[in-house]
Amino acid sequence: MIIPFRRTASFETAAAQEEKGVYLTCLGMLGNREDASDALQETMLRAFRAWNTFRGEASAKTWMHRIAVNVCLDMLRARKAEASLDALREDGFEPSGEAESVYLALERSERERLLQEAIVALPEDQRSLVVLRDLRGLSYEEIAGALSLPLGTVKSRLNRAREKLTMLLLKNAELFQQSFVSKSERRRQG
Repeated sequence: MIIPFRRTASFETAAAQEEKGVYLTCLGMLGNREDASDALQETMLRAFRAWNTFRGEASAKTWMHRIAVNVCLDMLRARKAEASLDALREDGFEPSGEAESVYLALERSERERLLQEAIVALPEDQRSLVVLRDLRGLSYEEIAGALSLPLGTVKSRLNRAREKLTMLLLKNAELFQQSFVSKSERRRQG
């Protein structure tokens, strides 16, 4: 099959612009670098194969993030039976400098691990919203387009996802800032 040069060049431009963002979305959804790299490759492959069907009704960014979310959901479903929190363990710990004590670095590392575990513990639909909005910074409109949801639905589901994430994090409240915990407790109480 001969692929027209214009199609290939336009895809390469779009893919180069979105590659890092798509990788970070996959990392947020899957929780580890190896799976995120695999998901990025699969996303780009699927996007390339479907590039001739891309009509520009949404931005290339929104379109590619939708493909990435679908790829990640497929991977999560495939590994659901074997998934465990042990698979999320850190690669290692290196103190970032002399000014930061080992204790503070360990505490920061533990917070990051617990946050990643809490995100992975969210239901898939909530996880994708948190990753796209809070980790990737997509607008509500971009998320609505990427997930084919009404704008109001995105906002309400994201609110519920954040509440659930807060409740999961409150189990380890001593590791998170007091202002975060106080705000979360106020929300929970009414």
